[in-house]
Amino acid sequence: MKVGFVFPPMWTPHSDGSLQIWNREVTRRLSKSCEVLVYSGLFSFEPQECVDGVRYRRFSTRWDQRFLKRFQFLHKALGIRRPLFATDLWFPLYAWKVAWDLRKQNCDVVHVYYYPQLASLIKFFNPAVRVILNMHGEWLTQIDFTNLEARLEKIDLVVSCSAFITESTRARFPGIAHRCRTAPMGLSPDTFSGDFQTVPAEHSSPRRLLCVGRISPEKGVHILLDAFEMILRKYPDATLTIVGPEWIAPREGLVDVCLAKEVIAGLAPYYEGSYLSQLQQRLSPEAAGRITFAGLVAHREVADFYAKADIYVSPSLYESFGMSVIEAMAAGLPVVAARVRSFEDLISDGHNGLLVKAADPSALAEGVIQLFENDSLRKSISSASSEIICEQFSWEKITSTLTQMYHEVSDTKNALR
Repeated sequence: MKVGFVFPPMWTPHSDGSLQIWNREVTRRLSKSCEVLVYSGLFSFEPQECVDGVRYRRFSTRWDQRFLKRFQFLHKALGIRRPLFATDLWFPLYAWKVAWDLRKQNCDVVHVYYYPQLASLIKFFNPAVRVILNMHGEWLTQIDFTNLEARLEKIDLVVSCSAFITESTRARFPGIAHRCRTAPMGLSPDTFSGDFQTVPAEHSSPRRLLCVGRISPEKGVHILLDAFEMILRKYPDATLTIVGPEWIAPREGLVDVCLAKEVIAGLAPYYEGSYLSQLQQRLSPEAAGRITFAGLVAHREVADFYAKADIYVSPSLYESFGMSVIEAMAAGLPVVAARVRSFEDLISDGHNGLLVKAADPSALAEGVIQLFENDSLRKSISSASSEIICEQFSWEKITSTLTQMYHEVSDTKNALR
């Protein structure tokens, strides 16, 4: 079987973003049993054309970027509400080049990330090819893509990164509900596995908290800092390490469509200037001395931070999946997380983690303190979470699931119609 993957043209597939990690881990495993081809934009720092058995075809997006830079001004001037990335004018030359080139590649399946307009164009030029649209977010139910429903009808499968997104897609588009599947984020359990870290007795070495992810307002880092101030009042030896760069996600594709209006209003001030600077300025002297902002860390090195922590904390207000949460679980860390929809799919409260009220520093602090004070609860949570991760989220299992999907759509022409 020959499988093509079509990466978003504005991102390199060779970095440590969650989509890049998923693409890299899945494609290199698929290449052991399939011929795998990945399309992407052309970046000067890209490696060779074949990496880990996966062949890459890259097209320059220079003219697309020039066009979009000029058209975005007109788009805003005309007051058009539909986001530009939801129209057929989003990297149109790249889309045409990929769709046309695929006519020569004889792929059985083409796996397209994010953009239904790109998936439908590929299907138009390659009607015999099975086309799969892979969503790592809720865009299908939240963004007004051009001719979306008609285009989804022509796509062979819609794959989402979490169960709640799959369920939302089925509810919004009942006509294709039988063609919606889930292929979650994953990990290599051996990379993160480790013995449970016993929290030190009072007045000994620090109680070590960890949070991994982008420093961006919707990640709720300001909520975590407020909670940590409360934790320090009872446990002044506690420490907090935050791993990740300041990288603010564009509001129009995430915050403004995923969160409630009152939450958006509360986040608005954090988009004025540097969010990281605002976070650092709000800290008391006591907290500032107990918090480490580690910045950008290569993904292969993040496991070291999990190994040195005692409790993992996620205050995020929105996640399409929660990759750092499953990594923490695999590392044997008990997790305290905000009660958001994606985390509810991963965590059974009190069994393999603690879920607390979102956007509530007091609730977050209380969850952490509960684990500090209850050794048996920490150990039971750690044990339960590690077992679940190994069973459900290994890259091998995810790749096997995808392979089954590919054969399903390839072997029976009308099976899903």
